[in-house]
Amino acid sequence: ISNTIEVGAPLAEVYIVTVEGEPIISYTGGIDGFEATAVDSDEKIDTMSESVTSYARHLENRHDMLLGLLFDRGTYTKLYSYRHLINGFAVHISPEQVETLRHAPGVKSVERDWKVKRLTTHTPQFLGLPTSVWPTGGGCDRAGEDIVIGFVDSGIYPHHPSFTTHNTEPYGPLAKYRGKCEVDPKTKRSFCNGKIIGAQHFAQAAIASGTFNPLIDFASPLDGDGHGRLDPFSTLLTTSLQIVGMPYL
Repeated sequence: ISNTIEVGAPLAEVYIVTVEGEPIISYTGGIDGFEATAVDSDEKIDTMSESVTSYARHLENRHDMLLGLLFDRGTYTKLYSYRHLINGFAVHISPEQVETLRHAPGVKSVERDWKVKRLTTHTPQFLGLPTSVWPTGGGCDRAGEDIVIGFVDSGIYPHHPSFTTHNTEPYGPLAKYRGKCEVDPKTKRSFCNGKIIGAQHFAQAAIASGTFNPLIDFASPLDGDGHGRLDPFSTLLTTSLQIVGMPYL
């Protein structure tokens, strides 16, 4: 009698793939039917313009075409297409498919996605903000004026006293601000309130890799572990200010 152990196929993981071709930020033209989207260093890209949205669709179609040519439908899951700053995509694939992608024409890099731990609540000091950034913001009277600050974190809790607002006429976003604000699928309420002016979540990689825990994680911008409530608040404040009212995020 012999005991046999069947070893399953290696687990699929999430990979970040970059491909040839310029992203929106640096595309200067040359492809029939698509106008240049690159701008000078002192200009901003109009992400809603026809030229940008058209070229963005072109890049995403190329990503889908590449995966469709290499792999059978249902054997992979494309999670995101990256079009603005890099040209590439995130995909959930097996180790064998990784090697196929690495040797495919037009593919520049294939890097495994990995999870990192949040190890600090002292981000301002870590980034050197108190001595190098905050003093240039105009002092206590002007610091933060007309500035949109973005955070990539575990989420945010709009009902926390640091971020709630009771102002009947809250600040509005900047005139040309094009951020998005998701709506809570349960309460149907926006995550934005005049202090929080944009909120999006990106959980597809965590869900695909199995690291998403529905007991503590939310498939929304809502913070589940508290880190996203404290870190933005502490980063926004200068060491010379005392907390009297509510900070504006």
